[in-house]
Order: sequence, then structure tokens, then C-alpha cells
Amino acid sequence: MNQWQVDLSKTQSEEIEHEVVRQSFTAELSELHRGELHVHMNGAIPVSTIQDILADELTELPSGFLIERDLLRYTPCQSLASYLTPWQVLRLFPKKRENLDRLSLAVVTSLAENNVRFVELRSSVLYLATLQNCSPTQALERLIESSRAASDLFGMRLGLILTVTRGDYSSVGLSTLLQAYQNLGEPDEVVGLDLAGDEEIAYPAELPSLFRKAKDRFGLGITIHAGETGRVDNVRAAVELFGADRIGHGTAASKDPHLLDLLAKQDICVEICPISNRLTGAVPADEAHPLLEFRRHQVPFVICSDNPAIHQRGLADDHTTAMTEGLSASDIYEQFDVAKRYSFIEGLD
Repeated sequence: MNQWQVDLSKTQSEEIEHEVVRQSFTAELSELHRGELHVHMNGAIPVSTIQDILADELTELPSGFLIERDLLRYTPCQSLASYLTPWQVLRLFPKKRENLDRLSLAVVTSLAENNVRFVELRSSVLYLATLQNCSPTQALERLIESSRAASDLFGMRLGLILTVTRGDYSSVGLSTLLQAYQNLGEPDEVVGLDLAGDEEIAYPAELPSLFRKAKDRFGLGITIHAGETGRVDNVRAAVELFGADRIGHGTAASKDPHLLDLLAKQDICVEICPISNRLTGAVPADEAHPLLEFRRHQVPFVICSDNPAIHQRGLADDHTTAMTEGLSASDIYEQFDVAKRYSFIEGLD
């Protein structure tokens, strides 16, 4: 055997060894316990379940909407609005109580397949009330019963985060949700409030104080979608006006060192969704993900999946993607404990 053959054999052996190590690490990573702090219920419904429910409820798709083209997101979109096209359909169901149960079970099963041990699930109760032609109180009660039954099957801890959408009626929406929450005796399953929607849309001047009052009165955690569309000021407003405990996405904050220092000083956790951040354009393809910038400034962050079914991926994939964006293996191993620390669910051990 000549020297070239020796070198080739050595290279091949090293490649085989590296591949064995990679596969071993991938398998080990897949077995990690996980906590999920930012996932939208209607963005986590498997496509097969969506199609079954649409057929069962005889739901007519919007004109020009094609399931195979418009429901899933695999490549970066031109805008957040484009990314949100699937919600033209995702807001049309479930109209039937039994389909809420079907939906909840499918979502929780998918989470369990990613080894999620606790989850804070975001849902718009007001949409559900409209779809099921019931009061917000009844809709919240149904959501609690349905999600509890599903999570109990897997021994998964589950908390609900009630979502309010930015706009002229967001204060009314929040007040309605809080009244439903009170009508049910302030159930433990409800753990937080979320403000979502287009960050360019204005909201009533009194909305931030209503969030703060709900936090003080009921002890609910506050998470605000902010800085996903490039507006640094929205992140600062979430902290200073809304009293946010966590920031949803928050990628724009990486552009402002003073804001990063504020987040670190106040121990405000950023919910980072690596796959979603690329698909929505929150982090352009030609820019590094701000994960490492957050770490440099000691801003706490937790890796989340956002809308895993729409991406055809899961939280395990977001953890893997976070590593390609610069996190180390030890960073990923620590994520379960980080998620527990910043979760709104009480009594996690």
C-alpha cells in the first residue's frame, strides 16, 4: 500500500468516525427532555388532522387557496404577511366540539414525539367562541377541558396563554378574555397573556396598562410578540409599557446594545424560534442569527418552535437548527432547565 492509499484510508476512517459521532449525538439530542414556551395551537396541528377536520365540517377554502401550496412554509417568505397566509384557513375551524378534542390530541401528540415534557400553548379563545357559536367563557372552558385531557394522556404539564391581537379592539378583547377567566374561577390552566399580530398596527393607548393590571391582579405571565418585524421600539415598549416577562422573537433587539443590556438587567427571556425566524424573514438569509449576540450580552433566551406543523418540523429540529446558527451542544443541553426557569407554569421540577 503506497502513501496515497494510506492517507486515503486514514481520511475514510476519520470520516466514518465523525459520522458515527454525529449520528450518536443526533440520537442523544433526540432523547433530550424539552420545554416549549412559544407555540401557537393552530400552527401546531398536523396537516392530516387539518384535512380531516375541514372535510368533516364541510369547510370551503378561500378562493385561490391551495392546501398543497399555501398551507406549509418551507422557504423564506417575502414578508410576515406572506408567511401568515396559512391562517386564512387555520382560522376557519374547529366548528365542532369533538373536533377541538381531535385537534388538541393531535397537537399534544406531536409535542410528545419531540419529547416535550411541559408546554405553554397559545390560542385565541375569541376565534374559538365565534367558530363554535358560544360565549368566550364556554370557549375557554372547552379549550381547558380539551387540552387537559390530551396532555394527561402523556403526563405532560400544559398551561394556556391567551392571545390578544393588535388592533383597535385589542383592549376589548383582553377585557373579554379576562372576564371569561374570572367567570371560570381563575383556572390554574391559564398561565399567561400574549399580544400578537402585525407590529405595524396601532393599539389603544390603555392596552399596556390593562396588561400590567392583569399581571398584578391575577399573577399571569406576560409575553409580547415584539421585534419580529424589525422594530426595536416595540421591544422596548413591551418591557417598559406592558411589563413583559418574556419577549416573543425579539430579533430586532440585537441591533440595540442598550436594549440588550436592559433585557439582561431585568432578566427578561427572549423566546427564539430559529426556523420560524428564517422563514418569516425576521432574520434575513445574509445575516447571522442574533442568538450569539443575545448570549454575549447575557440576555436569557429559550429555543421554541412557533408553528411547527406549518414548517413540517418540531422543537427537536429547532434545537438542531440553533446549533447550526452557532449554539454549542452544552447550550442545547441547558435548554430544558432554562425553559423551566422562565416558564409561567408553577411547580415544575
